[in-house]
Order: sequence, then structure tokens, then C-alpha cells
Amino acid sequence: MRVHNYTVFPSIITETECDLYHYIRKDLIDWIYKYQSTTETVHISNRGGWQSPSDFHTLESFSEFKNYIWNNTFETLSHYNRKFELSNMWININKKGNYNTTHNHPGCLMSGVFWVKAPENCGKLIFLNPHSFVENWLIESADVDVKKRLNYHHTFEFMPQEGTLVMFPSHLMHLVEMNESDEDRISIAFNLQ
Repeated sequence: MRVHNYTVFPSIITETECDLYHYIRKDLIDWIYKYQSTTETVHISNRGGWQSPSDFHTLESFSEFKNYIWNNTFETLSHYNRKFELSNMWININKKGNYNTTHNHPGCLMSGVFWVKAPENCGKLIFLNPHSFVENWLIESADVDVKKRLNYHHTFEFMPQEGTLVMFPSHLMHLVEMNESDEDRISIAFNLQ
């Protein structure tokens, strides 16, 4: 007997380790903290952290860093035959005990997060399976090998890594766990149309 399992209707999440991040890391972190010192927080999905307005990427002083993220984004999404445009971009700074609640990004095609600073134990990025409710029994009863091979789980996790970009369809519900380290977790998130 031959048995084949097919993954159908997948959501593609792409993780990219961006080259040469160590060259801009310090300057980018310094720029972010300077900007934070003059800008009030916005409250969207952050609980206890600082979140920037979503138009900071238009500042001339940020252009070098924006270009770095943008160039890596285009390379990351090269498997799509579509031209994407940047919709908005914001910075998240989460201190110990801060986190981002479950949310998605309505009205956009793709979303991304670039990890600027990610100390150990700073909390994972977790995606929730949009089929979890209707396929709960199937997910629970699937063989361990099938779950592993097909990523057939209720959630899928990424451990933040500095200089790493994660791109995902904007409709996917996600959250970022509580930062349990003594250092700030810093990310830059954005949406594409």
C-alpha cells in the first residue's frame, strides 16, 4: 500500500537571515533609542512596551536603515511575481515583562518583522493556525511524524534572532510572548500592499 500526504492551501512564512547586519546594528539601536526619547508611545498590540507611530520610516535620518530592511524584504519575497509597496512601519521596544497581544494586520497583503535586538529569553513570535478550531480533533490525533513533516500544529513559533526578517501573510493571527530577559527586545514591524 502507498500512502501520500499533501500539504494543501499552505500559508507561507519566510525567515531570512540578513547579511551584514552587524555593520549597522549599533547605529540602528542608537537611532531607535534617540527617536524613542522624543516620541510618545502608540498603544496597539503592545502591553507595557513602547511602540512608535507607523510613519517614522519617512524620516530622512532613517533612510539608510529603511533601505537595508527594504532590500532584504524584496529578496525575501522574490518567490512572488508581484511588486509590493510599503504601507507602514513601526518600532516595538519591549522591556522585561512586556509583550504583544494576539492580533493580525487587516487590509494588507504581507507583513514583516525585523529583529533589531533579541536577547536570550526575550519571547517567541507565535503564529496561530487559522484552521485550529475546525480541525482541532484532526490536529490532536495526527501522528507525531505527520505533525513534524507537515507543520500540522495549533501554533508555529520563531525564536527572535538579531538581523533576521520574518515575512508572513497579514491575515495570520500572531503574538509575541513576554520578554523574560533583563534587556530590551527591539523589532521593526511593517505591512506591504
